[in-house]
Amino acid sequence: MTEVEQKKGLFGLAKGFPTILGTEFAERFSYYGMKAVLLYYMINSAAQGGLGLPRADGVAISALYGALIYMSAIVGGWLSDRVFGAARIVTIGGFFILAGHIVLALPFGEPALLASLALLIIGTGMLKPNVSTLVGSVVKDDKDANVAFSLFYVAINLGSFISPIVVSALQIKYGFHVAFSAAAVVMGLGLAIYAWGYARFLRHHLDVLAPNPIAKTERKKVTLTIVSIIMVIVFGFWLSIMTHTFSIGALSKVVTVAAVVLTGYYFTHILTSKLVTSGEKRKVVAYIPIFLSGVALWAVQEGGGTIVAEFVTRSDHNFIGFKIADAMVQAVNPFVVVFGTATMAFVYKVFADKLPNLFQRYAIGMALVGASYLLLLTPALTGSGFSANWIVLSLGVVAFGEVLISPVSLAVTNRLAPKAFEAQMMAIWFLSNSVGQGINASLSGFYLNHTVLYFAIYASVPILFAIGLVMGAKQLTHMIGD
Repeated sequence: MTEVEQKKGLFGLAKGFPTILGTEFAERFSYYGMKAVLLYYMINSAAQGGLGLPRADGVAISALYGALIYMSAIVGGWLSDRVFGAARIVTIGGFFILAGHIVLALPFGEPALLASLALLIIGTGMLKPNVSTLVGSVVKDDKDANVAFSLFYVAINLGSFISPIVVSALQIKYGFHVAFSAAAVVMGLGLAIYAWGYARFLRHHLDVLAPNPIAKTERKKVTLTIVSIIMVIVFGFWLSIMTHTFSIGALSKVVTVAAVVLTGYYFTHILTSKLVTSGEKRKVVAYIPIFLSGVALWAVQEGGGTIVAEFVTRSDHNFIGFKIADAMVQAVNPFVVVFGTATMAFVYKVFADKLPNLFQRYAIGMALVGASYLLLLTPALTGSGFSANWIVLSLGVVAFGEVLISPVSLAVTNRLAPKAFEAQMMAIWFLSNSVGQGINASLSGFYLNHTVLYFAIYASVPILFAIGLVMGAKQLTHMIGD
């Protein structure tokens, strides 16, 4: 099928492209809808329908859940590149996600919570990076890439915006488990949309087979490696239980270290691979600052569902004269991002030659990310009873920073990825989220005990990083060939 024939759908893109948008909308609705009330389910008392866990543990588990989801994207990317291919693994991951939400909707307490989180981590790791890869697969023209990924990001944030409102309202009226069931229903619809769209359109545009399948000579080594990793994890967990050293804080540190080690391993593996050309390696090196920008971004942005979700419980819950529920503030970020990303898609299309270069735009985004936590210093100094306006404003500012970084990063990751590591490079981008949330989980106790200092540090790091990006923008731009 020619490129001209392929471009018959939305904005001149592949005809099956809206199917991918619908699938991503459903997955993000289920993820952010569940996460909007997850912290409160864990820390609220039994009389309020919750589990009554300590606040530090609740914040850490919420962040750990996010960190492990994005860490598992590495496994999903590998399975896509080496075993299933992106088109098939999206379906497999979707069924795991659906099962996870169904389990969480059942009133079985902590065992159901742990089982649900495990299923969601596995399923999202399979689906999330590979849906993004599908976008790159159906966009054949580099000029359309920024538009396609910006529209994709709109779908992400429409799901993220609607879900906290719907799920929070259900939780207030009917309780947590009915609220969690909404995520299951929408994910089920998302799977149905993908199955229909794939059969009707996408199968004509996508390669079903894995791009770099495991050779027969590799199978023994790969199997041994997988079994060894599983045994080490199981043994470490068993040993911590037997020695009474297991704690959420210790697990947070292990996950954070693992995310950092995985990052180092994958960059090293790609840069030393014989399957990667010298030109591709130069682009991967230039990609490292983009990855670090992602770590700084997600440490703050994902903190909205963990750190800031706890912080808002200390406020007066009044926003411009209206009383708001705690979970409702989770809708602020996607609301701003939806309109901001749609605007930027237009700007990229019309003013592409007049914009600052990629790394300068990243620097502006990083400065906004840092400024968002500077805004929280005043209410943090107040302690409690402060206006929720501060939190809404902070979440809005970090959303503008996100608009300049995240949707473009999906397109840039796809464009700079070596051919043999396409899905795994997308997984590396999601690993930046894992590192950021792992750090949040490790510092949950520090946040509760030193709130002002926590916000000051988290504000300073992105701003310093923005300065570094401005200084290195010219050389980095040359390295990626722009």
